[in-house]
Amino acid sequence: MVRSMKPSKPHWSQTSSRLMNACPRAWAITYGTTTGHFRSAKRPLPNPPRTFDDLLTRSMRTTWLRRLSDQYQRKVWSTPYAKRTFDNTVDDAIDHLNMTVPPLHLEMGKYRSIKQLRLLEQSQTLRPLFTGEPRRWAYFDRRKSAEVRGIEVYAAPDVAVFHQHRWTLVRLQFRSSRRPLLGQQLEHLLMIHWARSQPGFPEDLAAYRVKVVRWQAHRWKEHTVEVSQELLDQSMALMAHDAQEMKWLQRWACADPSFASLPLASHHEECHTCPHRPNCPAKNGLASAKRAQEKMLVSRDQSEATKSANTA
Repeated sequence: MVRSMKPSKPHWSQTSSRLMNACPRAWAITYGTTTGHFRSAKRPLPNPPRTFDDLLTRSMRTTWLRRLSDQYQRKVWSTPYAKRTFDNTVDDAIDHLNMTVPPLHLEMGKYRSIKQLRLLEQSQTLRPLFTGEPRRWAYFDRRKSAEVRGIEVYAAPDVAVFHQHRWTLVRLQFRSSRRPLLGQQLEHLLMIHWARSQPGFPEDLAAYRVKVVRWQAHRWKEHTVEVSQELLDQSMALMAHDAQEMKWLQRWACADPSFASLPLASHHEECHTCPHRPNCPAKNGLASAKRAQEKMLVSRDQSEATKSANTA
């Protein structure tokens, strides 16, 4: 007897959602499989940084997590130690990727990034964690998931701070996003759904604040996200809609393993740093690739219609 495999749960993450909306074909290659199962967001195909700026951003996140871990254990970082830790992280990543960066460009990038990390510690939201002010707090890795209504959700806050009888869930954005404002706000509210599924966090909606600390125009800007039951319901609907679209797209990819009929990128800018570009129909231009795909699909439909008529 052949044992059937249980399909893994659909997942949701900002990275997966944004890739799906930016380019369904790239999403299918990255997260879909040809066996009818989702590839977990924990196990995407390797997607190394494509640019030096991307490498710096990832290095900042890695260093920041180490910084928080040590701070949580009351281990103080000196300025020289912080610089050495970040420099080593960047150098290791460059060596691993065999990336070539001009020396001056490398040093300027490191200098800007270290300054960005130092300013982050001085932000109004996070400064109390580094100045000894009494706070109960925790930090999380975004790769930690939670099951919310049957969906594997990757929406952990970067930091959660308990103060004045409420938890402030903090989302950090080391680079500004082009995501529409309303979509971003609803995504941030998914942190509450994530927290409610974790031990130690309350169920009461009134016990939460949501803050976003984002890097823009050479400084950290902070804003509070409105929290209401209506908006929380909308965030859940957004996640459920994305998960359903992913399931549909995954079935489409299984039905067409060549990916020839899958929708291409929504905008040519999405192609610039795409790791799948060398083998993509749009490698020489998105507009012409879409025209060729449309002709192919029309021709295929006509051929199938002719076969059906002959069979009848």
